[in-house]
Amino acid sequence: MSRILVDSSVWVEMFRRAESPDIQALGRLSQEGLICTNGLIRAEILSGTRSQKEYERLKDLFSALTLLQDTPDLWDRIAKARYRLARKGFQAGIADLIVGVSAAHYRKTLWTFDKAFLPMKAVLGFELFAIPEH
Repeated sequence: MSRILVDSSVWVEMFRRAESPDIQALGRLSQEGLICTNGLIRAEILSGTRSQKEYERLKDLFSALTLLQDTPDLWDRIAKARYRLARKGFQAGIADLIVGVSAAHYRKTLWTFDKAFLPMKAVLGFELFAIPEH
């Protein structure tokens, strides 16, 4: 069963530096069925492809992953999370909140290279897999 929601920042890094040990771990975790995605991450990655061939290849890759469904109350959860974060002095972007709320709701560990998720972690209650130093 999938346990790790992989953020767009990790996928983008994989396409740039496939030889990285962190990124090679992504391939192993994927083969073991431990990673998942959501609609936003899928759309972000597919929309950034450079050719129809690359689009189809990545569409096939993402189709093989567990897709976390948007909950009926997704936008209420996002509004509440953004409100709570703002009270703590952090202005979160909606796209990041979609990912964070999804990780929290489905109790997935979030793998991201984006430090914007650090303040969300405490408020939303998800775990972070890795945020390497760049």
